[in-house]
Amino acid sequence: MTRILVIDDDIELLQMVRLMLERAGFEVFTSADGADGIEKTRQLRPDLVILDLMMPEIDGFQVLQAIRNDPLVSDTPVLVLTARAQLVDREAALAARADDYLAKPVSQKELLDRVQEVLNRRRPTGGHGSVVLFLGLRGGTGTTTLAVNTALALIRSGPVVLWDASLSSGHAGLHLRIAPRTSWLDWWRDGCSKGNLEAHLMPHPAGLSLFPAPLMPVIEAVEESMVGLTLDFLRERFAFVVIDGPSTLVPLGLIFCQQADQLFLVMSPEVGALQTTVMTLRVLQSAGIPMDRTHIVVNHAAGPGTLSPQTIERALGRAPMLTVPFDPNQAVALVQGTPLVLSHSSGPLASAAQRLAGHVISTVRQPGD
Repeated sequence: MTRILVIDDDIELLQMVRLMLERAGFEVFTSADGADGIEKTRQLRPDLVILDLMMPEIDGFQVLQAIRNDPLVSDTPVLVLTARAQLVDREAALAARADDYLAKPVSQKELLDRVQEVLNRRRPTGGHGSVVLFLGLRGGTGTTTLAVNTALALIRSGPVVLWDASLSSGHAGLHLRIAPRTSWLDWWRDGCSKGNLEAHLMPHPAGLSLFPAPLMPVIEAVEESMVGLTLDFLRERFAFVVIDGPSTLVPLGLIFCQQADQLFLVMSPEVGALQTTVMTLRVLQSAGIPMDRTHIVVNHAAGPGTLSPQTIERALGRAPMLTVPFDPNQAVALVQGTPLVLSHSSGPLASAAQRLAGHVISTVRQPGD
């Protein structure tokens, strides 16, 4: 259900807007002051914020600035609803990066039409789904954990499919407590018909679709040219195609890198993983993979023997995009089949997944959206 947070110090109007939205089937939360509205935006991560400008102490412009400056919620659509109806007020709100502007008083139809317009504008349309690749070329880096949790964090921004592209019996299904009956390789063997793609996708209760890995390690040659066709079909249907990549660059890994809109190269802070990452970056550069969409994520950053951030940055020649602390709850999450973004949304790993999702969403939005 789409979540909407309404922030307005006029209690009467707050309740009226809430009623209008709930009748239309939205899940509605309210806040009567700016500071509380900022905090609830961070806690709830709503699909849309409806914001009044004229509030005491912390006004709507300050609330909007706080939202846009917070990486966890900076992508949240904001519809300004205010009694300040002059053109200069509208221009000021849009200049402050509001998504749209609506003057009070407002009818139910006008409000619902504008809400739906803003929500639709913020969701990637069919045929233009964003491809997000998680790649870890050394075992134990937690690549699958990050891919699964980030995929779940993206759900509120549009339909998501998680493609477990492992050639050696992937573990995404284990993280999600899904027992695959089929796999993407079975779909390839069946002729890659768009009509029977649905039969090879496994649904998760949170709204995610899993495109499972083969149950047994693959020993046959796989047709690399099928990657592009598969991604074309998935991009038509899903706003986000998250790939838990294979553990080697050949035969498929490099093809995924070339196709990805965003590539997260996951490493643990130890010598072997660092060496692998340095060499991988060199290969990707020589293959023409744009470095501006290739990001280093350091996972499991805790414990004795881990390399310092300074050592990692010197070796890579660049700072990692994100460092993810060790989360002790992950072991239980794996056993229970409940990813941390669902069970411990405020924990370090879930927060990191939310930041990665926020980055992905921000890259698919064009200026003027």
